[in-house]
Amino acid sequence: MADKVIDKTFNSLWNENHRKHNKSEIQYDDWLVKWLPQLKSEANILELGCGLGNNAKFLADNGIKELATDLSEVALENVAKIEGITTQKLDLTEPFAFEDESFDIVLADLCLHYFSESMTEKIMLEIKRVLKKDGMLLARVNSTADINHGAGQGEKLEENFFFVEGYNKRFFDEKTAQKFFGLIGSCQVNNAVMKRYEKEKQLLEICVLKK
Repeated sequence: MADKVIDKTFNSLWNENHRKHNKSEIQYDDWLVKWLPQLKSEANILELGCGLGNNAKFLADNGIKELATDLSEVALENVAKIEGITTQKLDLTEPFAFEDESFDIVLADLCLHYFSESMTEKIMLEIKRVLKKDGMLLARVNSTADINHGAGQGEKLEENFFFVEGYNKRFFDEKTAQKFFGLIGSCQVNNAVMKRYEKEKQLLEICVLKK
């Protein structure tokens, strides 16, 4: 039930959202800069929920290739225009269409905070499955401090999980980040701020090394 409390399907919602912004210049921030040595190490990289290509553009500008995935066809059409980036449609709520231990690095930027506890756990286990031994997940998720973008607002569905602004949003603190991301491996969690939007966004930035 909690995964379905949205006024549209995720696919139509995100297609509509991306259509509003896909004519804008792709902008990225510097959150991946410190990970460039690992990203440039001939790693096999999978990005989940690539959106309109903020991280894909950053990687391409630094000569790095990845497989960019998203549920939205509009997003994938936009990202496919970035030289050196391969795209594939992927629904995070379904088993990933990849073999076990396929990727050295998985990127998940602002795409893992839309789901119920049970679905979030399933997604974490799928990420763990497709990561190679000693593989790494780099992620950013909503923080419980993110009051500018819905934290603690709307209809409460689960603890720190709300129906707000037309769809489900989960907000993480360090304890819950460790709970969910720790299913994959050793987890480092840091507070972060993103200023790409009109209002400042509070985030948790997470690095997980697969056990």
